[in-house]
Amino acid sequence: LTNSRDPLVSSNNYSKLRVYSVYASAQAGYKNFAFLNLTGRNDWSSTLPRSNRSYFYPSASASLIVTDALQIESNVLDFLKIRGGWSEVGSDADPYQLATVYNFETAFEGNPILTSSKEKNNPQLKPETTRSTELGAEFSVLKNRIHLDVALYNTNSVDQILKVNTTASSGYTSQLLNAGKINNKGIEVQLNLTPLQKENFQWDADINYSRNKSKVVRLDREGLLSSYTIGSSGTTQVLATVGQEYGTLYGTAYLRGSDGKIIVGSDGLPDADPNNKILGHYSPDWLAGITNTFTYKNIALSFLIDASIGGKIYSGTNRTGIYTGVLKSTLPGRDAAHGGLQYYYPGNNTSGPKSLLTGGSAPNGETVYDDGIIFDGVTADGSRNTAVVSAEDYYKSLYNISEAFTYSSSYVKFRDISLTYTFQKKITEKLGLTGASISVIGRNLFFIYKDAPNIDPEVALNTGNAQGIESLSLPTTRTIGFNLNLNF
Repeated sequence: LTNSRDPLVSSNNYSKLRVYSVYASAQAGYKNFAFLNLTGRNDWSSTLPRSNRSYFYPSASASLIVTDALQIESNVLDFLKIRGGWSEVGSDADPYQLATVYNFETAFEGNPILTSSKEKNNPQLKPETTRSTELGAEFSVLKNRIHLDVALYNTNSVDQILKVNTTASSGYTSQLLNAGKINNKGIEVQLNLTPLQKENFQWDADINYSRNKSKVVRLDREGLLSSYTIGSSGTTQVLATVGQEYGTLYGTAYLRGSDGKIIVGSDGLPDADPNNKILGHYSPDWLAGITNTFTYKNIALSFLIDASIGGKIYSGTNRTGIYTGVLKSTLPGRDAAHGGLQYYYPGNNTSGPKSLLTGGSAPNGETVYDDGIIFDGVTADGSRNTAVVSAEDYYKSLYNISEAFTYSSSYVKFRDISLTYTFQKKITEKLGLTGASISVIGRNLFFIYKDAPNIDPEVALNTGNAQGIESLSLPTTRTIGFNLNLNF
């Protein structure tokens, strides 16, 4: 059974690939305070041409425990460690990306049909490569009641395998090539605190913070490509644009004057800019979270609050819901009870202009409507808009303006909470157990704050490149459960 009006359609896709790998690692230590780790891996992939089939990627990391190396003994500093690392990771292609072949189509009167491919594959593909460098330090003070771990990283991804559009006069509409260099750099911080510690009571707090900045350095070595579409929905695209952050949202925007005010047309409805605009990027400016754990004897209460600040999301749910009038946000202006203005059509000519009615009845007994809206904008000459439109016409006019449905994706969420009781050892021993506990757990409980209406800004069209686009997603689920943990 299905609640869809359309029949279910299934399809199959079968592909084969083979990868051989050799891996080696080595570790060395000196007096238990200096350490060196080396790894190396070589892959041979069937999805790459013979000349590029083999690719090697190594890594190296080193760390030094300063407090042990310098034999530091302090009542304040308990532990200090510095570390650094460099790594390279290779990635092959999807199967069947090398040769351009004919496509099989549905037979015509029993005769097989082959058509030429409009996608030009690449017999000289190279593996994608990501190189990363990381520096970090961690230390503990005051008998480990404060522990801080900080890491800085810089990552470059090169030779990415992209399918780019090309002129149809070449015989193809797209071609596959190695292109692109994307840089990611940022900071990650982990802070563990024990603010309060008594005989039977302890308060622990774990705080994390991260910030990442991505930038598309180039798309092709020749500099011919300025942007590349990595996802799309409706009137909005997700782009990798040279010089911009990866995941730029690009789409239709309001037409604005030099003062930033929205320009309306002769019909009183907001106009769309003829040129698409950058609407933001989906990556948050920073992420953070704090977990508090309160322990009293055998009872522990723990809860997590996390936040994602910055970034944009385009909502297909709001776009469709506003167009069809099913969302609460379309109530303003629908009728007099919701602030709708009264108007009439002179001579009841509904194909002509509307006239605003400020009181009483229409001059010639025309039908009076109470769903009028005057949009807060300006005409092309900069004059304040005075044209009245119906609420239905106004809300439907937004459908093809991506900016109207692009929101800040910032949120603060009460992520989860758990209450745990750990049974005393004398009880568990009688039951033949080494330990036992019971918990009540709640997850994804509620938003403390969010900007995007009617949706969970964590939800995207997919978890790949089309992040930043939401389209008719199901509501996220709040869960409450119990957990019994028995150790034998």
